[in-house]
Amino acid sequence: MHLHYITLLRQVEFLRPKITGTVIADSYSQNKNEWVIALPGGGLQLSCDAQFPFILWTEQRHRAKNSTEVLDSLIGLQISDIALMPGERIIKITFAESPLTLIVKLFTASSNFFIVDESGTILNSFKNARKFTGEPFAVPLSDQLDPETIERDEFHELLNRHRKDVFPQILRLFSYLTRPVIRELLFRCEIPEKLIVGDATEEQLLALWVNLEKLLKNCRTDAPRVYFDGEFPERFTLTEFRSLGASEQRTFESVNDGLRFFIFRRQKLGTLQQSRKQLTDALSRKLNSLKFNLSQLEAKPPDESQIKKNQQIGELIVAQPQLLKPGVSEISVINYFDENMPEITVSVDPELSAQDNAEKYFRKARQFSENAKEREERWEQLQRQHDELAALASQLQQSDDLKIFRQVQERLKTMHILQHHSQDSDTYRLPYKTYYFKDVEIWVGKSSADNDILTFKCANKEDFWLHVQGYAGSHVVIRNPRRSEQPPQHALEYAARLAATNSKAKHASYVPVVYTKVKFVRKPRKSPPGTVIPSQVKSIFVDPL
Repeated sequence: MHLHYITLLRQVEFLRPKITGTVIADSYSQNKNEWVIALPGGGLQLSCDAQFPFILWTEQRHRAKNSTEVLDSLIGLQISDIALMPGERIIKITFAESPLTLIVKLFTASSNFFIVDESGTILNSFKNARKFTGEPFAVPLSDQLDPETIERDEFHELLNRHRKDVFPQILRLFSYLTRPVIRELLFRCEIPEKLIVGDATEEQLLALWVNLEKLLKNCRTDAPRVYFDGEFPERFTLTEFRSLGASEQRTFESVNDGLRFFIFRRQKLGTLQQSRKQLTDALSRKLNSLKFNLSQLEAKPPDESQIKKNQQIGELIVAQPQLLKPGVSEISVINYFDENMPEITVSVDPELSAQDNAEKYFRKARQFSENAKEREERWEQLQRQHDELAALASQLQQSDDLKIFRQVQERLKTMHILQHHSQDSDTYRLPYKTYYFKDVEIWVGKSSADNDILTFKCANKEDFWLHVQGYAGSHVVIRNPRRSEQPPQHALEYAARLAATNSKAKHASYVPVVYTKVKFVRKPRKSPPGTVIPSQVKSIFVDPL
């Protein structure tokens, strides 16, 4: 009921003695959709927020440095009266010796504040001034009935005409009878909401009339209150709402106090809940991804026997070079590393010398060794990240402090789990996956469209760009904050292997990968997503991870 007609009526009655006769000293805005009218001893605090528009009295006001003066033609005017238009959620504030009128329209999404002249023409407005200036202020027409003026016989006659309708349909024909009020009224009368009027008993119809009068009277005179769902302020009411059961409630001396508590507490906790959910969702997605990657690494441990095997074959070729003959691609060598010294068949390249063939096996051994080391480093890095994020997730669940939430948010941004423009609608989706290899940050595009965003919007022109040659695949970017002319060799090889792994060549071997700086990559006009033309490229050959 924070925007109910009777709520506003009582609020206007509360404000009248506080503001009548006072002179407006200042008029400014320092928060989105909020306006402060500074008066002696306090001021009016107004909001045209779509969900919680309000007009409140505040005794504490401090104009911030970043505030903006608004509707300043009111400064210096003396308030002569404040009144609520009958049946409407529109408040009029008039001024002594001035033809101006301030209209406060509290209509949820279309809430606004207007300055009009004596003819009702809008001279200025808080929102969309260009749109409204010069237009007549029009009061919306309403054909709703007044439940406080209708006679009992008229009420029963109306019910008679709608015998085939359910009670909520009939009651919505009246002003003030919002859904929460209708629900409370029917609860007090013990009338089911789906009961058809024609099926109601005389006792129920009588109870409806009696309780309608009583409920509206209670709304005008009782202490306002806020009902809670746990710590969350669930509903503001003007009287006891029995339909809310045994929910915890708190009463207030004035509508102003109750509204201030309800709106600001709800906004704060709503922000907390929203922030917690957004951050928790982002953390949950990343933690699930980390768990999957860790399980994949654990499920496929490196085959360390390949290191030993290739190293030994290389040494056997060096020890028995005479076995290599022109045109022969396989040789039988004696395995001196086995105490039985059996002969084993080894593949060789007939175009290469014994030393070069041996070097090929030594390179394979080194590659297997490096792969094993990379896997271990990758596992440790993923595990550290998992542990840190799990701790942040636990911190979020245990805290109700927005400062903590902001700290977590900033940390997630630095880890590239959140984007820095966190107000955007697609805040928690990055167009790339992030990898770290020996303190070098590497980004891998997720799709063709994401490749474009990664290369032309996210990456710096001095970063290094990689792509598998001749195959469709992800764009890969090596971050280059120091603007180096060449990426570190170990990072280049790892990034190239990522490019191969995230391409159509992921099952091939000795895959060519081209690389250059982002500034040398251009997109042809009207080309499909992900299509680019790089220049000044270099190549590297790698195996997928």
